[in-house]
Amino acid sequence: MGRLSGINVAAEVPMFQHNTKQAKQLMRSAIPLMVKLDIPPTPYNYGIWYEYASNKNPKLNQLVDRALRRFGGLPAFVSKELFNEFLLPEEFQHAHHQSGRLKDITNTLETETITISGEVERFNSTLRNSKMALVTASENAQIEQLTTTLEQGVLRANQAIKLFGQSLKSAQDELAALKNELSDVKKNVELDPITLLSNDKGFERMLFSLVPYAEDDLTLLLIDIDDLSGVNQEYGTKAGTSLIRYISKLLLRLLPERGFLARLEGGRFAMLLNETELSVASQLAESVRNEISIQKIRYKNTKVLLRQVTVSVGVATLFGDESPKELVERAQHYLLYAKRSGKNRIAHHE
Repeated sequence: MGRLSGINVAAEVPMFQHNTKQAKQLMRSAIPLMVKLDIPPTPYNYGIWYEYASNKNPKLNQLVDRALRRFGGLPAFVSKELFNEFLLPEEFQHAHHQSGRLKDITNTLETETITISGEVERFNSTLRNSKMALVTASENAQIEQLTTTLEQGVLRANQAIKLFGQSLKSAQDELAALKNELSDVKKNVELDPITLLSNDKGFERMLFSLVPYAEDDLTLLLIDIDDLSGVNQEYGTKAGTSLIRYISKLLLRLLPERGFLARLEGGRFAMLLNETELSVASQLAESVRNEISIQKIRYKNTKVLLRQVTVSVGVATLFGDESPKELVERAQHYLLYAKRSGKNRIAHHE
């Protein structure tokens, strides 16, 4: 926790600003809280709960309390974001690559600012001197000389301002590019490379964003390819991977307009249906199950026709103040029930 990406942040992070005795007392308060609330002992969580126990950051405590009320815990991405926002110094919040480029931008602008400031100051000095000289100037030659001096000063200042404007435009373009790169990195972190659907992190983020606003009309379908391991053994893992891609495209085609689809692991997919009651979601789950079961799937590399491919589906709709974790656990329970009941079927709360 004292080091991040090889950079020592111990002197900046709040939990290192206390003496040893204070730190031990706060940790004795923080750890029981984490145990009581079943908070995983990750470095992010240790830092957050240490700061929470110190009660020195009301905004952090308020956000933590709100998350606990809504979700029944702190998901990993929430812990990381809270740590970055409240505990990690701003200058360490970006990757080294972006930080290096930002440093180059600021160094360039600093140099240009010094240059233009110096040029403007010289021009101001010229103006002051010219003003004083005009008081005693009485001959055309003197006035002509002052005019030339002022003209040269204006030209130099104008050139400096023009160069500074170009530097600002260049910095603006570079910062916009950095912002886009960071956005792309975030998307890639939440992208499944096989199907190009959202992965488990993307699913978790979407689920936690929808739950606070749902009113018993957020439904989760957990869809799992039956006996995928058998397909891998019989036809090879490449065939299994191709099957996962095929099923993902089929599910996307069947996905309602306001639905969300992610691949979690193996042959398991999560379909989130917002503003969809259990009865409607169950009909969709049955359509998904039936559509997949009637497919004639041929592995393109060998042209071999695969044996019948089926899926089992667990369906759960959010109940009252149920947390996202509880919703997922119920959907998993129904999925397991469908598997144990013979596969190629759906299961949900009656």
